[in-house]
Amino acid sequence: MEQRATSYHSQGLTRAMATLRLLGKATAPLTLAAISSQLDVPKSTVVRLLLVMEEEGFVRRSGEPPAYSIGHTIHEIADGYRPPSMAEITAPVLSRLGDDVGFTANLGVLEGPSVLHLHVAEPQRALRFATGGMLDFAYCTGLGKLLLSLLPDEAIDAHLPDVEPYPSWTPRTITTRAGIVAELERIRAAGFSVDDEERNRGVTCMAVLLPTEDAPALALSVSAPSGELDESARESLLPVLTAAAAELVALPDFDAALTPLRTRMALS
Repeated sequence: MEQRATSYHSQGLTRAMATLRLLGKATAPLTLAAISSQLDVPKSTVVRLLLVMEEEGFVRRSGEPPAYSIGHTIHEIADGYRPPSMAEITAPVLSRLGDDVGFTANLGVLEGPSVLHLHVAEPQRALRFATGGMLDFAYCTGLGKLLLSLLPDEAIDAHLPDVEPYPSWTPRTITTRAGIVAELERIRAAGFSVDDEERNRGVTCMAVLLPTEDAPALALSVSAPSGELDESARESLLPVLTAAAAELVALPDFDAALTPLRTRMALS
């Protein structure tokens, strides 16, 4: 008996939410007959649902014959809504990735000449690598070079230092535009990027693209001691990174977390 009652109430809640979605998408108030028809729910059921939701302020009744629209309670809830941050959404996946491979995991987006680190997850090991802040150079990092490779060559200047040679952080830093252009071509062919001690001595970074359909483009990387991320290690790591990138995009709130990021990118 209790199970049947629970099922009945769950069905009522489902229908109430469907009614709110329908009213939220409507361009004008809907009559009882229109709601019943579009949801394929009996009028008697819709009447009961609307009565309760009207009492709680979720719907508003107006006109004659009466028509229904979204009520003030919905607007109050919407005003208080704050989309989750990208760090909150991606933290579990990045932390698990970092622990599984033993490397620091990073998620970044291109912002001018820099990479904005949206989240960094350090592995549970004694040797870790900090990012040195939330922003880092694009031209000499795995995340940055991968994101630059998505741009046509004529568009990369806005994301490079103003004067050549570019600052050299190690003997392996690429310090010319011609060198960067050649490097980006290699990255496009390979489908991933590598910062082979170009930003920090003894540190190698490998990055892949998140398979998102809309801007902004995001990249996922891992940073490790160079001896642990040689060419053979990269080959075995590539499918692991690719799978993690796909998992991030499939997270339920990923698109919601992208909304404020898109706004920031549009304003920058």
